[in-house]
Amino acid sequence: MDRPPPTRTTRGITLGRVLGARIVLTPSTLVMALVLAAFYGTGEDGLTRHGFALGLAVAILLFVSVFLHELAHAAAARAFRREVEEIVLTFFGGHTQFRAADPRPVETGVIAAAGPAANALIGAVAIVAAGALDGTAGEVLWYAGLLNFLLAGFNALPGSPLDGGRVVNAIVWGVSGDRWKGHRWAAQGGRIVAIAVIVIAVGWPLLQGRGVDVVAAVWAMFLFSVIWPASSAELRAATVLGRRESVTALAVASPAVGVTYDATVAEARELAAAAGAREVVVLAADGQAAGHFPISLTDVVPEDARGTTTLLSVTMPIVRGAVIPAAATGEGLVQAVVPWFGRTDVLVVADAEGMPVGVARLEDLKAALS
Repeated sequence: MDRPPPTRTTRGITLGRVLGARIVLTPSTLVMALVLAAFYGTGEDGLTRHGFALGLAVAILLFVSVFLHELAHAAAARAFRREVEEIVLTFFGGHTQFRAADPRPVETGVIAAAGPAANALIGAVAIVAAGALDGTAGEVLWYAGLLNFLLAGFNALPGSPLDGGRVVNAIVWGVSGDRWKGHRWAAQGGRIVAIAVIVIAVGWPLLQGRGVDVVAAVWAMFLFSVIWPASSAELRAATVLGRRESVTALAVASPAVGVTYDATVAEARELAAAAGAREVVVLAADGQAAGHFPISLTDVVPEDARGTTTLLSVTMPIVRGAVIPAAATGEGLVQAVVPWFGRTDVLVVADAEGMPVGVARLEDLKAALS
């Protein structure tokens, strides 16, 4: 699975670098290897030395397969000129971290599909090789082939956070043009997968009047505990971020017009009326926004004095440079607004030429983007 670039490197054992990425083995991976070795090495006669050795070999091959799965993601990302930072092997499997700024549907889908495709290929090679070998080597390869097919099939399921969910996201995004719709579909798919795992492992045997396999039930609950929260979190995030895409700075702002600092209240009122503005942005000598006031505030100035009263009497100062683009929307609007938190209460909204067209309250922007 692909993830956003990390703010810091993952702690663990560094095994080296490949394709420019640091390969990290977390300590929990070693614990999982021993658990899998004991699980696969336990037969009717219990855990034997031969069985444990066989199980350990299968566990090691499984983690090699997971590494190759993640390496396929990394190679696909590099093919799209993405900088790959880490390949991490964890208790849960693994993940590849790469810089994914300005992603596109095609590359999202290809990078996601590369992992399951690699496992399917490895599984096919291992099964064929197992048929040509006898004894322990053939048995280990057969298990490795089976595990790779299981990894490919499970990761290809159409729901987040699995790779198949990323493919669903890419397809829906590419067809609809709505990135967050793709995320929502993938997240809903993840919820369906999480429920299906429980139904198959627990519900289906009970409906058939059979006992529930304890090991299968435990694995099902483990998978549910990973998939359901991850897909639910993605659904919430996609819903919020998708709503942000419809928010523009201009839509939140009160219409405004720019007026030079040396104008009178009467002139400002005339310009505002002509522009249909409710706010006036006062421009300094260099053309930068220096202050603002609602046009209603000028009602307190006697009518016969408006022609001689300067804007200084009604202007409230604006922090210099507190300007955001009128067309800013979604994540771009968030990035434009966040630096001004705690520094100002209002922001000037400017058009492509830099002329003021609105005044937005920071609280209104925060409410619209939340």
